[in-house]
Amino acid sequence: MTAVDPSLQAQVDAQLLEQGVFAPLELLFNCGRLSYSDYESWRRREIELLDHVLMGNRDRIKAEMEQAAKYARRIGLVEQPQEFLAWHTNDAAVPSAPGAGQHDKPLRISLDADLQRLIGSRYLRAQNVPQMDLFFDNPIVAVTTGIVRALTSRNLPDAQRLLDQLYAQAPNHADLAAFDQLLAALGRLGHPLEDPREELAALTETTPTARRLLGAQWRDLMAPLWRQLAEALAGTPYDANEPALHRSFALGQAQDWAGVSDSVLCEPDWQQHAQLCLRLAESAFQRRRRTEALAAWCQVCWRDPSCTAAAARKLRQQDLTILWQRFLDEESELTEADFPAWLLLQEPGLALQLAVDLPPGETAAEDGYRCVHRWLQARRAKRHGDELELRKTLQSQHPPLFDLLKRTV
Repeated sequence: MTAVDPSLQAQVDAQLLEQGVFAPLELLFNCGRLSYSDYESWRRREIELLDHVLMGNRDRIKAEMEQAAKYARRIGLVEQPQEFLAWHTNDAAVPSAPGAGQHDKPLRISLDADLQRLIGSRYLRAQNVPQMDLFFDNPIVAVTTGIVRALTSRNLPDAQRLLDQLYAQAPNHADLAAFDQLLAALGRLGHPLEDPREELAALTETTPTARRLLGAQWRDLMAPLWRQLAEALAGTPYDANEPALHRSFALGQAQDWAGVSDSVLCEPDWQQHAQLCLRLAESAFQRRRRTEALAAWCQVCWRDPSCTAAAARKLRQQDLTILWQRFLDEESELTEADFPAWLLLQEPGLALQLAVDLPPGETAAEDGYRCVHRWLQARRAKRHGDELELRKTLQSQHPPLFDLLKRTV
């Protein structure tokens, strides 16, 4: 049996944990294979085939999707095909796309039948697979399913009509207020934001509701709303007193990982803010850029060591989780801020990828990192005199790192 790439397995597991379903389309977003802007163009019928805008080798992408699907089936998930319809727009300023008027005709993902099936499916736990006899016999289920479909297609008139129908047929339905909340959010799409702070509060409250009611397609409703907030926050400097009121946070909620990276790196002195460093680390992990992710994680360790344990749990990245647990298992006096230096000693090759001047500050832990980095470079270049001097510096100024060096190298 072919082994599944651990990063792909982690993506499947994370989706199941968060949404109760695995959708390969989400995997394309999270792995940086598909940009959300290209996906939006496809949903507006501006692009005929989705696979035309996938980033990377098509055969490799297909192989990754096959691996993820095999793992999903291996853990007992049931495959269910999906149809994607063109989005409606509530903004009269948006021109009609080619093919307008064909909203009820499913969009095409690929001319490759296998890739079409792989990307166009979702995987559910067996007990969650809809029962068709229940669907057809229960008009309330049909109405709520229609509301979900209208919301994820951004069809506000249909969503409102069906919600009015649900109010008439089931006035005590438990989700009436929640659907009202989602319709109100959809109604704000395409309209200028008067108060970004107020919109942030509204989206923060609405997103969990969307995840619960819309499942894996929650992004189709919420991502453009978060992106709209991000655009309203363009140019707003990061404020540590209001860390969520920044473009990088809104883009992270939309899972636009490339956008998160750009917005963090454009912020002056971003390395001084642990929250920005953490967002950059998550962005890089999601795009499977390991060196970038570890570099940003090192900044988190230096800027706010006390938050690292909780942050590692929040990221749920298998690679980092394993490294972090190994670090915690060390029988030494190392602190969380020493993780970057520890990492260099565990993986000396990283000294060729991580800069010696990566840490911007002059704390003892940052100085220890630089000393270990220079020692590894001297050792690689066989500069024995420099190597000996750096060992002496570590022994006198950073005894726990010197003890670790003796044990591991």
